[in-house]
Amino acid sequence: MYKIAHISDTHISFNDTNGHGKNLVELLKDIQSRACNHIVITGDLVENPEEKEFRYVKEILSHFDLLHPEKLSVIPGNHDVFGGAPNSIMFFTFQLICKNTNTSENVEKFAETFADTMPEDKTFPYLKVIDNIAFIGINSMDKWSVKNNPEGSNGMINKGDFKKLKKILSRKEIKDKYKIVLIHHHFNKVNLNEEYPAHSLWLKTVDYKMKLHNKNKLAELFKNLKVNLVLHGHTHINHIYNIKGVTYINSSAACVPLTDDMNRMYNIISIPGADETDRILTVETIRI
Repeated sequence: MYKIAHISDTHISFNDTNGHGKNLVELLKDIQSRACNHIVITGDLVENPEEKEFRYVKEILSHFDLLHPEKLSVIPGNHDVFGGAPNSIMFFTFQLICKNTNTSENVEKFAETFADTMPEDKTFPYLKVIDNIAFIGINSMDKWSVKNNPEGSNGMINKGDFKKLKKILSRKEIKDKYKIVLIHHHFNKVNLNEEYPAHSLWLKTVDYKMKLHNKNKLAELFKNLKVNLVLHGHTHINHIYNIKGVTYINSSAACVPLTDDMNRMYNIISIPGADETDRILTVETIRI
C-alpha cells in the first residue's frame, strides 16, 4: 500500500509571527510518524512570493529530507504568485500590486524554487509517474484583470495548458495507473453550511474572488479521461466530495483552518500497489 499525505495552504512567512512555520513542523512530524511514502502540497506554500519566505519553507522541507521528486509534489497557489493583501492601512494598494505582477514570471520562479521535486522540464502542467501512480500537477493561476481576477485569487486554465493537460491525461503509459490531479482551486459549489456557518458565509461573500472560471470544463475532462482523484486547497477547510464520479479532496485546513471550530486536519490517501488485487482507494482524515 502506497500512502500519500495531502496538505495545502501552509502560508509560511519568514518571521513566523503567525506560527504557521511551527504548525508545518508539527504537521510534518505527524506525517512522518505515519510512514507516508509521499507528500502533496497543493499551493499557497508561502504568504507572499518573496525569496526569503520560499527559502524558509524549503529549509523546513529539507529538514525532513523531502526535496526529492519521489517524496514531494507541489503546485503553486495564488499567494505563491500574487501574495496577500497587507494587514495595514495600505491594504487598498493590493489590487495595484496584483496588476503589476508578472504571473508567468512568478510561476516560473516557483517551479525553479522547487526544481528538486519537479520533472526535468520544470513546467506546468507536469506528469510525474511513481510506481502505479501518475501525479499531474497543474498551475491554475489566472492573470490579473479587473473583471476576472481583481485580487489575484481567481483561477483559470488557459487554452494552451488545457490542451497540454488533455494530452497528458490521454497518454497510453498512464492508462492503467491511478491518475491524481493536483490543483490549487476548488470545484465544489459554495453553499451555506449549518455545521460551519461562519466559514460558509465567508466563502459565499468572497466567492467572486475565489473562483476557478472553467471548472465545469475541467471536471468534464477529468470524468472522460478517468481521473481517480483531484487534490486541491484554497478554501481552508477539510472536505471530500464527488463530481461526475470523480473524488475531490481538500486538505487546506492542515495548518491554517478558517473554520468555526479551527480544527487542523489533513488526509492520507492509501493506494494499492501494482501487485495488489484490491484496487480500492481509501482516505483517512487525520486531526492534529
